Amino acid sequence: MRLWPRRAGGQLALLLILVLLVAQVITIVILAGERQGALRSASLEHVLQRVADGYTLADTTDPERQERILRALSSPTLRLSIDPAPYLTEDRASGMRRRLAEELGLPVAQVRTAMEADGDDCLPDRDDHRDRERHDDEDDEHHEYEEHRDEDDHRDDRHECPPVLGVSLALSSGQWFNARARPPAPSWLWLKATLTSVGITAVLLTLTLLLAVRRILQPMNELSLAAHAFGRGEKVRVPEKGPEDVREVTRAFNQMQDQVGRAQEDRARLLAALAHDLRTPITSMRLRVEMLPEGEDRDRLLDSLREMQHLAEATLDFIRGTTTEQHRRYDLATLLDSLCGDLQEMGLAVHCDDSPRCVLQGQPEAVKRALRNLIENAVNYGDQAEVTLATTDTEAVVTIVDQGSGILEADRERVFEPFYRLEHSRSRETGGAGLGLAIARTLIRGMGGDIRLGAGPGGQGLQVSVTLPKTR
Repeated sequence: MRLWPRRAGGQLALLLILVLLVAQVITIVILAGERQGALRSASLEHVLQRVADGYTLADTTDPERQERILRALSSPTLRLSIDPAPYLTEDRASGMRRRLAEELGLPVAQVRTAMEADGDDCLPDRDDHRDRERHDDEDDEHHEYEEHRDEDDHRDDRHECPPVLGVSLALSSGQWFNARARPPAPSWLWLKATLTSVGITAVLLTLTLLLAVRRILQPMNELSLAAHAFGRGEKVRVPEKGPEDVREVTRAFNQMQDQVGRAQEDRARLLAALAHDLRTPITSMRLRVEMLPEGEDRDRLLDSLREMQHLAEATLDFIRGTTTEQHRRYDLATLLDSLCGDLQEMGLAVHCDDSPRCVLQGQPEAVKRALRNLIENAVNYGDQAEVTLATTDTEAVVTIVDQGSGILEADRERVFEPFYRLEHSRSRETGGAGLGLAIARTLIRGMGGDIRLGAGPGGQGLQVSVTLPKTR
């Protein structure tokens, strides 16, 4: 599966979403720390106020009512007790100590506070307070934990235990008011709501970006399709829309098409005039020679004129490159089957495999003309031709294989040059002026395809591969 998009719009949208998510994660981390700190401060303030209120009530109440007061004020997170000795042997939180002393009007020596690890969960009990008696199963669990901790002495268990607020206040009766408070566990419900909000924002942003990018890049996609069509020989006018820079590119592309079109029209008019100027004198000379008395000289002159005429027609075909045929949809498999049938009726050794339907956009007559030249060459120089058609997602490939002597790798590009013929093929019996392959490649490239030569299967003969693009 490809995670990184190929198109610019998808890449831009993905980058913006990633930046948004990273920014949101950083924000959540910062807010989580600040929120938990604020919650701890608020919780500590609430606990200290309850401890102060409990101390005031206990110090002014007779012993019979003290137990009820302690039970009423205690909770799962706050344990209150009145004991002969203080829970804390020393003070470790001087700030809270001075605050409580001032609020309760007590000497500082009668107030002890500390933030320490939870002794019930991590450390041995310091004294036998009534409120810390446990059930047998709790003692077993504590014993197992202590054994586990003894097996790993090098670890500091205090850092793994939740902090507990301890307060010891001296009563007027000589006893001590002891309080132990466990801060409430942090709530992460806000995180769920925050993540939901981030997810909704990411989805909405993604949809908005995709729509905006699609609107912006749509002219570029149209320009891309027009460029591919222009490569196949078609002329497509692209509407000038979108941002200013995109409109400028589109305008330049349309101007280029116009200039190329005018150049092709000028060339066509020049070729028409040249064809008329060449054919007329050659025809006139042939008529004059045919009026001469029969003889060896007359036959030689006629052969030379016929060769000149053939050479002129072949040269004009090469210069013309493509025909004036309009681009349209056609089935390459049907065209290939019809061409092979015609050549077989002419007595040529051509075998064409059955191929699935392959619809292309182009000039079918030009394609047929190019393939005919290639197949006839394969039969003339390789005795027979095997023709197959294969398709991919982007192109159609016609393969022509013969049984001849092949072409050396060094000569496989040179044979496409006009009037170039291999030494072993310079025979008048084969005919031609060395323009067949050049004309075929010109026609195929005019439709965005190409022709490549290679060795046949097993290194025998010649393999010609003709590629034609599919319409996007």
